[in-house]
Amino acid sequence: MIPRLLGAYINRQFLINVRHILRFFVAAIQTLYLFVTMSNPSQSESASEPSASETPPTQPSVPISYPIKTLQELESRSYFESFHYSFNKASVPIPNANSSSLPNRRRLLVCHDMAGGYLDDRWIQGGTNPDAYAIWHWHLIDVFVYFSHTLVTLPPPSWTNTAHRHGVKVLGTFIAEWDEGRAACDTLLSTKETAHMYAERLAELAADLGFDGWLINMEVNLDQGQISNLKEFVDHLSLTMHSSVPGSLVLWYDSVTVDGKLNWQDQLNEHNKLFFDICDGIFVNYTWKKDDPRLSAAVASDRKFDVYMGIDVFGRNTYGGGQWNVNVALDVLRKDDVSAAIFAPGWVYETKQAPDFETAQNSWWGLVEKSWGVMRNFPGVLPFYTNFDQGRGYHISVDGDNVSDATWCNISCQGFQPLLEFADPTNSIQVSVDLKEASYSGGGNITFKGSLEEQTYFESKIFQGEFLLSELPIHLIYSASYNFFIIIAEKTAH
Repeated sequence: MIPRLLGAYINRQFLINVRHILRFFVAAIQTLYLFVTMSNPSQSESASEPSASETPPTQPSVPISYPIKTLQELESRSYFESFHYSFNKASVPIPNANSSSLPNRRRLLVCHDMAGGYLDDRWIQGGTNPDAYAIWHWHLIDVFVYFSHTLVTLPPPSWTNTAHRHGVKVLGTFIAEWDEGRAACDTLLSTKETAHMYAERLAELAADLGFDGWLINMEVNLDQGQISNLKEFVDHLSLTMHSSVPGSLVLWYDSVTVDGKLNWQDQLNEHNKLFFDICDGIFVNYTWKKDDPRLSAAVASDRKFDVYMGIDVFGRNTYGGGQWNVNVALDVLRKDDVSAAIFAPGWVYETKQAPDFETAQNSWWGLVEKSWGVMRNFPGVLPFYTNFDQGRGYHISVDGDNVSDATWCNISCQGFQPLLEFADPTNSIQVSVDLKEASYSGGGNITFKGSLEEQTYFESKIFQGEFLLSELPIHLIYSASYNFFIIIAEKTAH
């Protein structure tokens, strides 16, 4: 009862006020720390010694991904002078990029937001954590957004590479929030020319680093007079992105309204449709009520699939409660035939859901699949190859030979991931991706474990592809260990 009563008072504005209070205390502690260290010279000198993470970005060091924190950095294009810049270019293009518009159906967007971002995934050439966070249910996802609470969030190339390999578009995030966000907006929106210039800087970054667009989130109050230049910013960014990156997307987050107020609408309506009309879609705030998807679809008309209704997996005032009830919201969105935007699926990882990450992750995404359905096929590009690698593990094999027993993580190495349907514990054969047993290539393999009674058989769909085939023979090459392994493919000639 008490949590429900408190829930009525804990909203986003309340959390913003709490954030301001906490920032005040942090500033006070930092001031006290500076006073103490200034009175203790030896401690001050020790604290000022540079660490590896403080290496100037223009100097050679271990390549990392990182965000752009200020408008000054964005305007000066200093990122392109960084030693790390060339390493941050994605190396895997999205298949059929010139014709890769989103399908005309409801879609699933996933917004990363994993513990602030830039963790194990910041190491472009890989890290050593075999338990690093990863996503492997790409067959359910249409758009992936890399998110952090920094002004310009650039997706690490590892995410772009593996998402593109699975035919999924990747967006960075431009977010203005708190006092520094308002100050940034005062500069960005000061004139039509500045709005266009910063839009061009963002488009340049996406085109050069190889990702597919931007989520724009203006979580600040603005003056009414700034809205015309905000419109110029969004419109020019959309046009510039479309001309420089075919098939790209610019999405608007449901935050500031046409009158400049930071007032989350929880639906598409007359207060935010102006922005929806000049970009590729809207990410609706996640505190919507049951009728909001239907009302939003009516306002969007023939663009209803460009309405992405937010679902916060942590359950912060989100419809259905998120977490293990994420399917409740998805069921409503499926019925109303609009798109979904899942925010922070890393909840499974961050909260250490039992019994372990891989099992919990498969179970949670199984709920998504049962509710939403498998809406897409993997890219129809031949030859089709996978080693079932999840981009992390405990060994590395090459052509059947184990070449390293070192633990590692690099999601850029992730192979095509199998479609492992919601696990039924009553099945006599359990199908999973195993990271610890010997592999033929990379650090993972698909495992069928169990036993069959005499005169029975077991089948499992592990891929749902769509390939244009001729009448030529189909060649299947695979590596298998233990007992037997049979692959059957159905050929459809077009």
